[in-house]
Amino acid sequence: MKIITTIIALLMAVANIQAQGTMKENVDFNVWPKGELNTAYAKYFIGNSYLAPLGGENGLVNVTFEPRCRNNWHIHHKSVQVLVCVAGHGWYVEQGKAPVAMHPGTVIAIPAEAKHWHGAAKDSWFQHLTYMTKVEEGASNEWLEPVADAEYDKLPASSALLSHTDAEYMQRFDDFAFGEVVQQVKNRLDDRTRYICYLATLLGCQGIDTYRELLPEALDKGVTPVEVKEIVYQATAYLGMGRVRPFLTATNQVLTARGIALPLASQQTTTAQTRREAGTEAQVACFGDSMHQFWQSGPEDSRHINRWLAANCFGDYYTRTGLDLKMRELITFCFLAAQGGCEPQLKGHIAGNLHVGNDKDMLIAVISANLPFIGYPRTLNALSCIRSVEAGK
Repeated sequence: MKIITTIIALLMAVANIQAQGTMKENVDFNVWPKGELNTAYAKYFIGNSYLAPLGGENGLVNVTFEPRCRNNWHIHHKSVQVLVCVAGHGWYVEQGKAPVAMHPGTVIAIPAEAKHWHGAAKDSWFQHLTYMTKVEEGASNEWLEPVADAEYDKLPASSALLSHTDAEYMQRFDDFAFGEVVQQVKNRLDDRTRYICYLATLLGCQGIDTYRELLPEALDKGVTPVEVKEIVYQATAYLGMGRVRPFLTATNQVLTARGIALPLASQQTTTAQTRREAGTEAQVACFGDSMHQFWQSGPEDSRHINRWLAANCFGDYYTRTGLDLKMRELITFCFLAAQGGCEPQLKGHIAGNLHVGNDKDMLIAVISANLPFIGYPRTLNALSCIRSVEAGK
């Protein structure tokens, strides 16, 4: 009875935290202790887990999983394990049964002799309490094979669980984003181009969860692994490594799960000695002959930035193979429109898009396709910039 009383109290705490709106997908370790790195059982886990013993005769423990962490398949012989999710989102998978999504308040009683595993969702930390009950003489744990990435990655990210928790809302969103909007733009954007623009836009607006969900679809629509990597690499020049790195990590996880060997073949065409000159030529191709001397223009105290634009932004990225200049200008348009606050640069790249052959109707189709992911204000701002460039302002 003592352990049951404790669990009831803990569940009430979970409910109170949720009611206060402070339960986040990323775990608050001030509420549920993270504990120490689980070194004793590390060989039975993929990724890092942490243990925080909470006391009690049944061995009540709070277990923390980092995103993607899960334990191996295993069996509890002659005992029942109870799991109580207290923070984040995770999965319980029992052989022969449908996976069970775990969120705060979910309780799982794992039957003795059931082969199973549990762990975090791809995009969320996860904490569950665990204790053993109905323990018979001779009880033991049998650790089995790891859960392969290909098997694990079939499970949706925690954000995809919205289709269960918010079915009505997600149905309306999907009908709009992938129905009505696609019908509007399909004559100007093929599926592959549309998904390239989605990926670039999600980088721009920092939509990492949706990026993880759409990347496999993009690959299925014909976007190549090289093209995906080039989108992420080029985003560094417009978003910075601080915002790009999580997307690079997510990309590597998805590609690896699909059995794609990394690193991919190099797409680099320049050296440290040739990058500036090659970058200038790329600028000229995008914006015209006035760019020949741009790299050495401007006030002396900031001239180095214009040199870096030529050598780094264009020389290091635009000169790579994998995407042509038309597509590179198009994804830059997506980066800038999605992040907002950089309308002068957006106008410059609208002009660049027009110069390389991405016409006004194409750009309007792109921002229309991307509207569900960035909202109306940034879409209308981008449209205003297109109109302004069209008017020569």
